[in-house]
Amino acid sequence: MEDKDENLDSTNEEEENADSENGETEEQSLDVLQKEKTELSEKNKQLFERTKKAESEAKKLREQLKAKEPDKELENSQSNEPDYSKLAFLEGRQVSHPDDQKLVIDEAVRLKLPLTDILGLEYIKAKLQTSKEQREAESGTPAGRGKAGGGTGQKDVDYWIQKGELPKDQELAAKVVNAKMQKDDTKRMFDPLE
Repeated sequence: MEDKDENLDSTNEEEENADSENGETEEQSLDVLQKEKTELSEKNKQLFERTKKAESEAKKLREQLKAKEPDKELENSQSNEPDYSKLAFLEGRQVSHPDDQKLVIDEAVRLKLPLTDILGLEYIKAKLQTSKEQREAESGTPAGRGKAGGGTGQKDVDYWIQKGELPKDQELAAKVVNAKMQKDDTKRMFDPLE
């Protein structure tokens, strides 16, 4: 029995030694946890300050954006009406077809350049020339009001007088009849009286 008591005492001593060691490690772990807690609380404070600062900057930017939005609304309301000064400028520069004017104005808006710079761009000049030639080819009349090349176009009064028929277009037919009557009147003026 004494052996058993001794063995029991020895385990108690070992447990006491372990408790004393654990006490030291518990204190150390408490210190470590305290340090971590203070570090985390400092980081939280910094993050909170940064968040507050970012929110205030975002609020300022939203206010600035709202201040600029009415200007855009004014620009959009004016864009429905054509800018007559630009159209007059383009007319003066021999850009008279509405499709050509739209091309030049749209390109000026897209590139944010003045019309004078846009008209100086080579690819715009080429597009304008190509579209002009295309329209002339579609109308069937050569450049120079039908006089160049020795031929006359179907929309020319002389063409229909030479052909001896009237065109289907009423307005052109009226011009052909008036021209024939005028030609006959001048011819009679020089004919001897009968």
